[in-house]
Amino acid sequence: MTRNAKNTTPSTAKADTAAPKKKGVGPFKYLSQVRQEARKVTWTTRQETLVSTVLVLILSVIAMLFFWGVDSLISWTIQTILSLG
Repeated sequence: MTRNAKNTTPSTAKADTAAPKKKGVGPFKYLSQVRQEARKVTWTTRQETLVSTVLVLILSVIAMLFFWGVDSLISWTIQTILSLG
């Protein structure tokens, strides 16, 4: 088996092929790029936002009722057990 003439180890080989530093972008170019990216965004419609909001509110009420019911049941069970003693 022969080795490279340089006799480099994997760690030094990595250091030799490091990516060059990126040049900074000025504030005007940056803002221009931000505007370009914002144009690519697919915004939700008013109807989609309304439906999602109503769905979240309904599911929140259902979760609230479920946890209230479980809490009431546990509370009643503990009070019943303690009053028997």
